[in-house]
Amino acid sequence: MRLKKLSERLDRIENALVRAVALRNSIESTSPPASGSTTLSPSTTAEVFDESSLNLGKQFSTYESNHPFYATSPVTLSTSSISDGQMHLAGCPLGHITCPNGMPLFSEEGQAWVFSRTGEVTAFQKLKTFDKHQQVQPPSLSLSYLHGSLEQLYELPDRSIVEQGIYWFQNSAFRLVFPAIDTVLFRDTVAIAYEPCEGPLSLERISAKGCVLAFLAIMCVFNGDSTWRPIVDSDECAVKAHYLLSDMVENANIVTLQTVFMLHMHQIFSGRLHSAAILHAIACRIVFRLGGHMQTNIKPYGAEVSRQERELRHLRTIFWLCYIFDQDTALRTGQPPIMCQEHCDLTLPDRYLENCFCRPALSNGILSLSFADESLFPYLPGDLRLGQLKGKTFRLLYSAQALGKSDAELLHDIRDLDSEIETWRLSIPLKFRPALSVSRHPQFAPEIKLPQSMQHIVLHLEYHHLMATIHQASGRCCPVSPGASFHEGDRSSAIDSSLALALEASRSTLYYLQAAIDGLAGEAFW
Repeated sequence: MRLKKLSERLDRIENALVRAVALRNSIESTSPPASGSTTLSPSTTAEVFDESSLNLGKQFSTYESNHPFYATSPVTLSTSSISDGQMHLAGCPLGHITCPNGMPLFSEEGQAWVFSRTGEVTAFQKLKTFDKHQQVQPPSLSLSYLHGSLEQLYELPDRSIVEQGIYWFQNSAFRLVFPAIDTVLFRDTVAIAYEPCEGPLSLERISAKGCVLAFLAIMCVFNGDSTWRPIVDSDECAVKAHYLLSDMVENANIVTLQTVFMLHMHQIFSGRLHSAAILHAIACRIVFRLGGHMQTNIKPYGAEVSRQERELRHLRTIFWLCYIFDQDTALRTGQPPIMCQEHCDLTLPDRYLENCFCRPALSNGILSLSFADESLFPYLPGDLRLGQLKGKTFRLLYSAQALGKSDAELLHDIRDLDSEIETWRLSIPLKFRPALSVSRHPQFAPEIKLPQSMQHIVLHLEYHHLMATIHQASGRCCPVSPGASFHEGDRSSAIDSSLALALEASRSTLYYLQAAIDGLAGEAFW
């Protein structure tokens, strides 16, 4: 019964996708590639159900009957073998996709499987060679990066540079997407860092200096306003902050947490993923130590608050930032998340749903005094509800416990997750709602301005990525043998349909990204 419901659910989506594919083909045959604005209209796909549309699952079944590809299911799978970066088909682990550049690397078993089904020897070695040439990793940061005495580790740039950075941060949309600091609290930190001092530095002053340096490091990376850019070296600031962090971690407070999280942001958006993962783990542990993973009567933004209430509110905000990064990292790397929903209060912030799609729009530039309004709730990257669904997806499909699930259990979980992500999609206002499928040359919506355009882009990319992640798990299911029962045939159809949906979501991601790439900053990729 469950498999039948899954098949029916997938059939309905397939009909819409087939209609979208037909629309895409008609557009391709009559229209040249679109150019111009970088924001896509919600009408980029046809969400129309066509009863006469062919069933994708039947198309796959027809192909399989002429090109059987039955593989023996592996007896055991390691945790890494079912991570999001792994490629499976008919229960066979083909290989994995490298995290830094997205290149597929086929395992020996995968190469043998492809040869047994095609009879052709593919030059997979060329891919490995290409991958080695493309892996240009940023150099790791160390004290050797600095030239001079250790005393310069405690030196700060002119205070006016920091004040300019605070002004840019406070009046840009960046503050609402990545609220790494609370400007009121941070000004106190700046005052302590620049206070004249004779003799040994106190731990409080060391922490303040480290926080200021971490702030300057991310301002160098993220500042997109050509009228102001800090005249400092981003990596040099990060190296100094890293060094001071060795003393700061002994004193877990909001200043230390801000420093660690900003260093994590600097590393991850600079392409240093391994060190970023370590800093992320430290940030999560500090959040736990301070109690940020629990909801404790947080005052809403815009309300009058004491300093302690402001710190609690900011602590909870950084918790959400850590949670979002944690779920994304788990799905991308296959490594277990640190912040599990069983141990965290995931109650959405007050007025989150009514405010997250009401951000100010800009006619030009990226700065506006309207962003400095303290009553504006930070809408954070993506959508918190989708972040929670990512956590559930990892737990049900890619965790160690998922290794022991039967095909029926796996398909049941895929069905439930598919239903949940569709419920989420329909809850998004039409202006921002991700489309089921994106055509090759989507239409544009120039009326959507920054930062609304970035929200539109992020929601589309995250939706299609999660759809592909959910449905590609069906590739771990073993194929049905010839002459199987009717119920086994239903299972085969469900697997085929799920794989087709994963493929369509991946294709939509590429089409959308190709059209929106000019509207994305380089640091948006990590």
